[in-house]
Amino acid sequence: MSSILVLGGCGAQGSATVKWLAKNHQVSEVICADLNLERARQFADRLKSEKVRPQRVDAWKPHQVVEASKGVDVVINMVATWVGERSPTLNVMNAALTNGAHYVDVATATREEEDEMLDLSSNWEDAGLTAIFDLGKTPGITNILARYAADKLDHVEEIRVKTCLDVMSKKEFLVMWSPIAAIPGWSSAGLVYENGEYKEFPPFSGEETYTFPDDPQGPCKGYLADHEEVWTLPRFIKDVDYVEFKHYSHRLQTFKILSELFGSDKPVDVRSVKVAPLDVLVRLIPPPAELPRKIEAGIVDDAYSCCVVEVKGEKAGKERHYTLSCPTSLGEVNEILAGTQPESILVGTPPAVAATMLTKGEIEVRGVIPPECLDPGPFLANLTEKGIRIYEKAERRLG
Repeated sequence: MSSILVLGGCGAQGSATVKWLAKNHQVSEVICADLNLERARQFADRLKSEKVRPQRVDAWKPHQVVEASKGVDVVINMVATWVGERSPTLNVMNAALTNGAHYVDVATATREEEDEMLDLSSNWEDAGLTAIFDLGKTPGITNILARYAADKLDHVEEIRVKTCLDVMSKKEFLVMWSPIAAIPGWSSAGLVYENGEYKEFPPFSGEETYTFPDDPQGPCKGYLADHEEVWTLPRFIKDVDYVEFKHYSHRLQTFKILSELFGSDKPVDVRSVKVAPLDVLVRLIPPPAELPRKIEAGIVDDAYSCCVVEVKGEKAGKERHYTLSCPTSLGEVNEILAGTQPESILVGTPPAVAATMLTKGEIEVRGVIPPECLDPGPFLANLTEKGIRIYEKAERRLG
């Protein structure tokens, strides 16, 4: 039996993680931590699980995280990486290490922070512990799918990562990801790794139309983004020549306009009052944590989330091309884990799987690692056992 602390446990993605852990018979306690204790209590009351204990924790205050993580086996950090002036990741990692707990998160904030995390790897190895960062949907599932395909090749030429997410509603403008995290990402410069070099492109570069599997709205547009997969895959998958990441949405133009108008966190003067445009947007758009209530009220018509990883390379002198995908829709997730939505289940399930595998000793690698350092076979098997659909298409040139 294990005890697990989930920081940000009642947010849109963290709530799915907590729900999975509460259903797991090998987990004895889930600490659902949030800056807002009342929100954590309300969420715990709705779950009606004796395992789930709400607690107020400020992830930016190291002493609070150290105290909250005493006696737990795994610390899962689901706090949005762009909230506040800096990410709390290193606070949370250090607290977990201090208390002898494994660590999992779903996204890092910057390349510099990621390098700081990796520099701590020997400390975690010496302690016999594992810290897995970027283990959500994108990054996360995408990294593992890339590793799965790369293992089938003698040489990897290209890894192209695509992600699509949309909420369909005729009554309100709704999103599946916190605007304070998503908008800076949507408006950031694009990043590509090519032949040993990183190349930056202007925001909204590399526009492409793509049809995702089972997308009810058909083809949609996407563009290059600076995303974690581009940072880590070339460093941990040997000799890859090219890596890119693209965001897709049927509301691409809407997000582009919002990013241009509200993407800055620098205050502007409005009638002698300093206001950050991004703060205005956050106040106007309902947070993703409200989506379950919006769904119950019939405001949401449908929702869709999918990640696709295309890996091209060579095996025994012949060209091979693998396409891995992970689509899900609103109706499907309600059957898998009631009260969730497509993005939350794809982001929130991997950390719950990792926590369980760590406590059972099924992940043996130690140190600080990205998802592509995990053995993809067992991890993907655990995802599919929970009802997450994963497809593989293999193509090869004859002759």
